Amino acid sequence: MAKMVPIPQPTARRLRVYAFDPNASLDLGSAKFSHATIALAWSDPTEEPISVGPVNEYLEVIDIDPASRQFYPPLDLNAPDVLGQDGLPPSEGDPRFHQQMVFAVAMKTIKLFERALGRKVIWAPAWDDDEKTYVPTLKLRVYPHALREANAYYSRDKRALLFGYFNATQRAAGASWIFTALSHDIIVHETTHAILDGLHPRYSEPTSIDSLAFHEAFADIAALFSHFQLYEAVYDYIEKNAGHLDQIGLLSGLAGQFAKGTSGHPSLRDFIDTKPDANLIENTDEPHDRGSILVAAVFDAFLSIYSARTGDLLRMCGIQMGATGPLHPDLVARLTGEATKSADHVLRMCIRALDYLPPVDVRFGEFLRAIITADADLIPDDRLNYRLAFIEAFRRRGIFPEHCLSMSPDNLLWDAADPDLTISDIDAEGMNLVPQYRRSDIVRTAEENRRKVWYWLTQPELRLAGPPNAADEQRFAAFRANARAVFAHDHACTGARLTAYLADIDADLTWLGISEPDREKLAADLGAAPTHFARWETFLKVLTDPTRATNVVSDKNVDRAWERELGLFFQRPSDNPLYTIRGGMSGLSVEVASVRTTRRAGPDGQDIRQLVIEITQRRQGYFDPKVQAASDATPPPQGTFPKGDFIFRGGATIIIDLRDNTLRYVITKRIDDDVRLDRQRQHLLAPEAMGFTYDPAAAKEPFAMLHRM
Repeated sequence: MAKMVPIPQPTARRLRVYAFDPNASLDLGSAKFSHATIALAWSDPTEEPISVGPVNEYLEVIDIDPASRQFYPPLDLNAPDVLGQDGLPPSEGDPRFHQQMVFAVAMKTIKLFERALGRKVIWAPAWDDDEKTYVPTLKLRVYPHALREANAYYSRDKRALLFGYFNATQRAAGASWIFTALSHDIIVHETTHAILDGLHPRYSEPTSIDSLAFHEAFADIAALFSHFQLYEAVYDYIEKNAGHLDQIGLLSGLAGQFAKGTSGHPSLRDFIDTKPDANLIENTDEPHDRGSILVAAVFDAFLSIYSARTGDLLRMCGIQMGATGPLHPDLVARLTGEATKSADHVLRMCIRALDYLPPVDVRFGEFLRAIITADADLIPDDRLNYRLAFIEAFRRRGIFPEHCLSMSPDNLLWDAADPDLTISDIDAEGMNLVPQYRRSDIVRTAEENRRKVWYWLTQPELRLAGPPNAADEQRFAAFRANARAVFAHDHACTGARLTAYLADIDADLTWLGISEPDREKLAADLGAAPTHFARWETFLKVLTDPTRATNVVSDKNVDRAWERELGLFFQRPSDNPLYTIRGGMSGLSVEVASVRTTRRAGPDGQDIRQLVIEITQRRQGYFDPKVQAASDATPPPQGTFPKGDFIFRGGATIIIDLRDNTLRYVITKRIDDDVRLDRQRQHLLAPEAMGFTYDPAAAKEPFAMLHRM
């Protein structure tokens, strides 16, 4: 009998969705492309398989409808009847299709971001108040019928996407009930909020007029450019408009059915206008309206890039600029290909820029600098003038970065890091930079690396007493590096492991002058410490006490060069002690928000591998500048820490080139920048400044409040 060859597996799982929303399928002009099919990988050996829900490595769809007290049965995407017809057919009345659509569109958005970022998407971790540390969020929950209201939002508190449904108040919607879970734009928008929160958790804080507006703008950018992945819709649009993309229509607006059902407008937001106003941004405060200016600038750049890529095609066909006649179908197809390619390039430029932004208090002008720098790193030769298109578009909308000599591409690049700073001692921390493929391994490795960087940053400056001795110094350095590595793990220094570790270092502790009674007390105190932070503080308390570790000297001279570069403080500065920053045994508190590796490929074979580290520091802010000055200068009573009116943050994004282990950029927001502090103070005191997000009840859900406005 002949040997049977295994039947090959399918390459993709195809799922049908609404290309825009149900209303587009009722319009004769858009009905022919109102449905789309999303192709997801059939199987990925690095991810868990899709199960009933749907549930996979990233998402968990849970269909509970609190308003009607219903639990809708979960969809099984592996059922033969579902597989045999590319998923369930689009339907407003079948909750299982709603589950399918939110899952498919959210996964398509996730994969788009991963392709541009060069790594897996990781959700924002949750704070564990018992352990005093962050715990990973493995899956983002998705609720297709969470709210009976005209709203949908990413919940930071629940780490979930909540979609609402409501009774339409306008006949133009074409339906009695409108489900936000059936709007392609809204799903992409909310998923982008969740992805951006995982990358930059502090961007949801109302630190400036641009902060929440940037969140809204970037979510709109992702939703808007997702339209240009729909080939049939782009083809029809280009055919009807003689090759032009600067006409108001289905491609340029967002959430059409939602807008028609609430306000009667054709779209929630539209980003085509013929006359950009550079002064408009100065008088626009509302986050959606201000964010729309940024989206319009990006869309302007796209239109310029599309025109540059297609100008020769139109000229070869003898078509004059501004012509309105019909085009040959072959030309329409070529123009459609250029439009989809240009949109993909523009969106990827924007996504890559997210790694080149400061970790706090983002501004629109900094986003432009990040776009230019990230693109120059990956594609040094800008033959098609993409970067100039962005610069011109931002300039026309009045978006200018601060502290730049001019708007030329070379002046917009982030400044290179101080060449005198080295990162060679990071290698001693034993970070795991080996590429991981399973997302669970990536999450675990990222957390371990984050802790190791925190220990590296917060280690006190210690040296041995007595004359220098190379062998002893090497032994002491190895002892400290090993201690940081051990304490960086959650459970590596508890119970039997703690006993074994202390037995291993007993000779070293004796060598450092720590007596037997003190060693026994150290063991007891470490065993009682509830978290790895507390264990580290307990360990340092012994090493920095000259009466207990008699052979160790604490050096108060911290590396001021690193402080200047990062814009943070590890020890209190002498001229302004900043008692509004919390301190401990290891110095002033800092937070390592994330440590992530990236690998990106350029069009000409470029291979960029980077390590991106985000570090932040918190300072108590006061609405009264006099109270601020007094609190900064006055030490609080022993055992207490002042609570200000708001939180002011500084921080830095460190970008390291892993190809040669060099420090490329340190993108900084200084913690002692009193001008920026006063701007945040004035912003929060303004009536339209979204200061509600500092209310304890509202702070957890800024996007819920934003989307109700």
